[in-house]
Amino acid sequence: MKKLQRIIAFLCLEYPHKSEITKARLTKMVYLADWFSALLDGKQLTSIKWVFNHYGPYVDDVVDAAHSAHGFKIEHQNTMYGTSKYVISYKGDVEDIDLKKREKEILSAVVNKTKSMYFNDFVDYVYSTYPVKTKERYSTFDLVSLANKYNEESHKKAGKSGV
Repeated sequence: MKKLQRIIAFLCLEYPHKSEITKARLTKMVYLADWFSALLDGKQLTSIKWVFNHYGPYVDDVVDAAHSAHGFKIEHQNTMYGTSKYVISYKGDVEDIDLKKREKEILSAVVNKTKSMYFNDFVDYVYSTYPVKTKERYSTFDLVSLANKYNEESHKKAGKSGV
């Protein structure tokens, strides 16, 4: 399994609300993992080139990776409002997913941060991230340089406030 597939599998297994792991939520969770990693460690977990489209950070890479790997299932369902959604699941054990300890920590942080959020709150949270707030629609995100800029601005603000 490729690294992106291992990341997706980990998120599918660790996220407590399985019926909420839609294509959109899963993709944005991978975005958050890349953003958290860029902020904390100066690098993305994946090699995805993120695009800010009209639905926020989105690329087809995540769903394509799940489509092409053994153990994943993408199932069409209807929401309680009657609209379509595609739920992604993974059949396997989290202990069998070969990721570094730090990668698992970051992925777990994404799960813990977002697991209590309904979809609209989740999307609002994603839209509140620095890359989305500072870039124009249809641009690409260089998450590492944006994280560096965000961290610099945060340190300047903290210095001015005497913290």
